[in-house]
Amino acid sequence: MQFDKLSLYPNYDLHTPDIIERSTLYFLEPINVGTIECESLISYLIRLAEVHCVTPDKLIKHKIYPLFWSQEDLSTKYQGIIGRTFTNRSHIKSLNFSGWYTSKLIESLENLTKRSDLTCLTMMYWHELITYVYLLRDSKAWCPLCYSYWHQKKLPIYEPLIWSFKPVALCSQHHYPLITECPECHHKLSIIAPNSRIGYCNYCGEWLGDVDEYQVKSHTSYHSEIKLQSELIKVLGSLIAFNTKVSEDENRRFYRQIITYFQLKELESLELSNSQISKKRIHESMSYIKHTIDDFWKLSSRIASSPLDIYS
Repeated sequence: MQFDKLSLYPNYDLHTPDIIERSTLYFLEPINVGTIECESLISYLIRLAEVHCVTPDKLIKHKIYPLFWSQEDLSTKYQGIIGRTFTNRSHIKSLNFSGWYTSKLIESLENLTKRSDLTCLTMMYWHELITYVYLLRDSKAWCPLCYSYWHQKKLPIYEPLIWSFKPVALCSQHHYPLITECPECHHKLSIIAPNSRIGYCNYCGEWLGDVDEYQVKSHTSYHSEIKLQSELIKVLGSLIAFNTKVSEDENRRFYRQIITYFQLKELESLELSNSQISKKRIHESMSYIKHTIDDFWKLSSRIASSPLDIYS
């Protein structure tokens, strides 16, 4: 019979497979996490908006802010706060560092993307040890050589967190002065604007990676500044790179105190030859850790019985 040669196949598996929870927004990977050149949180937010083909203000309004408060809050007393948050300079300048808004922004973005590493794009891990009032930029700064190189190599264009520190005046890669205004319209650019695009002026739309458009001093005149800036970037960059290795338990908190103390002392030692860092800025930045340093050896002896490799 014709049925004698039929093949026998295994039974169908009718079990419904476990499906991983889908993210609302793309699982976009931040750039250079765990290095001095780590991306900033605002840079990540702007890139996230761009890959979804929307402007940052649309992403913030329709996806991020609904997670900040309940619908009842959104429809009543917090409407004014929503309108002001990303136009208030004091809020904007701290978004890459720490504070309630930074914490809520991280929480919202991680909820939407299902990532768990976005705190590393800020200085949140150091918020109880350092105050950034005198170290924050009021406006955007960038290296056109970095923009040009990334564009030519078809690499993602982004803003490293180190560029957010006001004392940092040179690019760590090219030793080129960081630019703080558009070469075409001469506007200083906000840290984030409703229509922000990485690498472009949000006023005139000019590409910011055209080095020929900038009038800067020759590199030879920056010889002494290059060495100083390299030391400064090494100090601040080490805190940025260390973000991926810290946590909230007591032992690691203790080591964070040690690291912060000596890094800021190193920063202070650079102050005498660096006109961009005033003594007031350094001492104000250290103000949050004075009380912890007073108990330095007490805490040291208390945890000496359980040593920890801080780089594990």
